[in-house]
Amino acid sequence: MNRDVLARKAEAFRALHDAPKLLLLPNIWDPLGARLLEKLGYPAVATASAAVAFSLGYDDGERISFEAMLGVIRCIAGSVEVPVSADIERGYAQDADAVAERVREVLEAGAVGINLEDSLDDGSLRSVDAQCARIRAVRAMAHSQGVPLLINARTDVFMLGPAAPHAEKMLEAIVRAKAYLDAGADCIYPITLEDLDALRRMRAETGAALNVYASATTPALRELEAAGISRLSIGPGLIRASFTSMQRIARELLHYGGYDAFTTNAVPSDEIRKYVSKERMEEGN
Repeated sequence: MNRDVLARKAEAFRALHDAPKLLLLPNIWDPLGARLLEKLGYPAVATASAAVAFSLGYDDGERISFEAMLGVIRCIAGSVEVPVSADIERGYAQDADAVAERVREVLEAGAVGINLEDSLDDGSLRSVDAQCARIRAVRAMAHSQGVPLLINARTDVFMLGPAAPHAEKMLEAIVRAKAYLDAGADCIYPITLEDLDALRRMRAETGAALNVYASATTPALRELEAAGISRLSIGPGLIRASFTSMQRIARELLHYGGYDAFTTNAVPSDEIRKYVSKERMEEGN
């Protein structure tokens, strides 16, 4: 994709994190979902690594190849005009320079934001120094490409960190957030942290744009917005909801149920065709 186009999209995506309005990112896994969100008025779209993996028949956790993940990112980025952020898990590499090269390929595929986790495949946390080296390498690469890539640095302290009192985890998360920001990250993603007071504290002590993961117990959207939270992700929420519907319909058919579940108030094919028209496909290529 043209570097000037990427740079403009990256700047637009970054500006969304500085706005007073909460950036909502219902994570998707295919061009149809991306086009749906764009059509509804979402100013950006983001992938969910778990959703992409599930849709291809694999588990999350870099179980699919980087090439397969990159192919999905390329298809999504080529299908919409809005900025695209890609969840690339741990970066599909260990060495900092290798991670930067992976992200260069993600940029080439058309994404202007990434999620980068600080956990290892054994469930432990990468050292702060090692993660900072990876972030610095990615930032340097993006700068060399002339694209202000948005780095959403995810910390897994609250999800995968060692058993410890919440207060200790907060301190660790704040230390990591400050270090990641100094290394070149733009947004901090303390995944599973949803206590509003704790989020306010992290925001106050780090000055970071924060990404919150939505769950059944996450504070209301307007509460998060009032607290200064920059963005909200739902991870594999959409694909789980879609699979729930598929499962229910399939079970009903198996037991000779009716057709209402997939015919009543269902989006007609003609409506879907508006998102996958030949003209739109050509624009994405």
